[in-house]
Amino acid sequence: MRKYIPCILTIFLFIGLSACASQMENKKSEDLHFYHGLKHPDSLISVENVSADEIEFKIRRAPKLEYLYHTIIDENEERIAEGWYPAYKINTDHYTVKMKPKKGKIFQSDKKYRLCVTTQNPEYTSRYTSNIQCFVDYEFVLPEK
Repeated sequence: MRKYIPCILTIFLFIGLSACASQMENKKSEDLHFYHGLKHPDSLISVENVSADEIEFKIRRAPKLEYLYHTIIDENEERIAEGWYPAYKINTDHYTVKMKPKKGKIFQSDKKYRLCVTTQNPEYTSRYTSNIQCFVDYEFVLPEK
């Protein structure tokens, strides 16, 4: 009987670790909270072109970060568009980002949105915390057409 106790304990330990790992993976990424970051003056970020299926931003260049994760969220913190975009160009003081909404979503005029820029993918971060710190946080309302 004593011979089987380490084997049984190892099995229980493995089952416990598996349960913890599966619980972390099943955490909903929709439950993320985007903390307000720095409020930048309008001279540093602007919305250049707008349509229901694309928004173009002109953003003052980041300090030598090649790629940044950009997320557009609505008033309910639902992610409308997101992705990694190049953020550093050598010969300019700004970079442009053209973002398209996720499948089944559109950008609506007269609706309030936020552009949140981070250095990490929220999907990866959500495994450890539900809080995302935006180091660039730009609120905007799309103009009426």
